Amino acid sequence: MLTIRKKYGILLGFIFVLSVISLNLIMDKFFDKSFKDLVAQDMKEIYNISFKNLDDYLALNSIEKDSLKEEDFDSKIMKFIVERVNAQGVFYDIEGEVISTGLTNSSVVDLNIFKDLPLSFYETKNNKTMLDIENKNGTILGKLSIPIYSSNNPLGVLVLIKDYTSDYLRDLNIKKLLNIIVTSLFSLIFLAIYIFSSGITKPIIVLKNKLLEVSKGSYPEKINNTSKDEVGILVNSFNEMTEKLKAKDQQEKNFYRNITHELKTPLTNISGYAQILNEDDFNDVDFKRNALNRIISESNRMHDLVMSLLNISKQSSDLEEYSFEMVKIKNIVQELIEIRNPIIQNKSLNIITKFEIEEITGNKQYLKMLFNNLIDNGIKYSYENTTVEIQIKEVDRICEFSITTTGKTIPIEFKEKIFEPFVRVEEKGFSSKESSGLGLYICKNIVIGHKGEITLDLNKDKSKFIVKLPKD
Repeated sequence: MLTIRKKYGILLGFIFVLSVISLNLIMDKFFDKSFKDLVAQDMKEIYNISFKNLDDYLALNSIEKDSLKEEDFDSKIMKFIVERVNAQGVFYDIEGEVISTGLTNSSVVDLNIFKDLPLSFYETKNNKTMLDIENKNGTILGKLSIPIYSSNNPLGVLVLIKDYTSDYLRDLNIKKLLNIIVTSLFSLIFLAIYIFSSGITKPIIVLKNKLLEVSKGSYPEKINNTSKDEVGILVNSFNEMTEKLKAKDQQEKNFYRNITHELKTPLTNISGYAQILNEDDFNDVDFKRNALNRIISESNRMHDLVMSLLNISKQSSDLEEYSFEMVKIKNIVQELIEIRNPIIQNKSLNIITKFEIEEITGNKQYLKMLFNNLIDNGIKYSYENTTVEIQIKEVDRICEFSITTTGKTIPIEFKEKIFEPFVRVEEKGFSSKESSGLGLYICKNIVIGHKGEITLDLNKDKSKFIVKLPKD
């Protein structure tokens, strides 16, 4: 399997080779054009000087240009033509036979160059001056073929030849040097890009391996991350995700362990009393009555526990699909208070309500369950002859519901844990044994489903539960 790093390396290698080849082709074309332009410009100057020399020679020797003959182009006139241009000259008849030559330095000239006609020689018959650049065994020659006429009759072709090998080699060395510099620079750039990309792909590879561990059910250690770019954000998100999954997994294990414990206790009690009652010689009427009451009590406790678990299960499936509507929370709270009026009167509680808003957007069923649990707990754990204050107000488009009670003290260490499942306060002066330990956990889930938050403020024997929900 090709990894990201290998794919990136192959892609970079392909781009590198393609870039170098393309650059070399561009440089070749550039230097070829530059060299041809140099030869063309130089040959143009040679052409101008040579024809001026020809005119001077004809004037000095009183020869009319229109009366030139083929035999006039002897070695003397040829030498005179080329002596100031640092070039060699050769005059061919129209059939390509050498008539005469003009040498500026015969000791360094390979006379074989005169044997080969220029490539464009025969095109000069159309009265065209042609330039050829030829490579003869490593020697670069510029050949300018000029048709010569007398009285509109072709006499032959004057070919001016110059050696440009030194210029060509100079350009070639410059091109090679530039190729080395550019290739080295490209190599460094692509090496830097590859190293940089490896730095990006390395955490991705680590992340892939860690994800494989998570998919197998294990939770790896956090990935060390010093990057602040998108990959760094991805790594941080992964670390946060694994921590949350680990915590949730542990929470679920504790949850099911607690369920087992909570179900086992009443079942054990029911089974024990049932076995005693089933004995043939059992005739204790008082014990029988107490046992039956205990069986009913434990059955009710199991029923409440099962109903709470069903609510939690339903909440889990409904959490992302709550159907929202306008809910008159003032009416719901007033109704819940009225239902508990006998308990309120029995404990001589003073209920104070303050409603600044009457309705919000939410799920009516779950909001009623939320307020029911909070109001029920508030009344249940309040001291007699105390005040219960229930308030609903709006703060920055947020609906804030609060219930403040004076009663059994909740230890400060339970302030955050009290919203976890199966957490019950068993302290001196406070007992919640009759509770399933799931009520506030259900409340928290309902609040989360409404994208809100629930908190608890403690001040000695005063407790204040605060629920903040989006109003719209």
